[in-house]
Amino acid sequence: MSLLVIIPAILLAAAMLASACRKAARAPTSQHMRDVLRIPPPIWALVGVAEAAAACGLALGIAVPPLGTAAATGVACLMTGAVGAHLRVGLAGRHLVPPAVLAVTALATAAGFAGS
Repeated sequence: MSLLVIIPAILLAAAMLASACRKAARAPTSQHMRDVLRIPPPIWALVGVAEAAAACGLALGIAVPPLGTAAATGVACLMTGAVGAHLRVGLAGRHLVPPAVLAVTALATAAGFAGS
């Protein structure tokens, strides 16, 4: 497997794990974003579970590429939902950069895993 797949997969896994940990720890910044986006707490927690699962899938995908493809595709879906949630409440511009960059990175990583 190419480093062009492994490096983005590790970076995506780290980003997903960090976000999941912030949600699990109920970090003030995470709770503030949840409130700004008007996401109910149980849904926010489920997003954290999905992020943690994606982190595991991305890491394991280095050894089992189909798992990495599925995990990266899941991250792309999560981040597309995040962009939609931001737009729904009128957050645009620089607020969209992190989820948009993660979505594009996830799609490229999914394609890389699929090509392995």
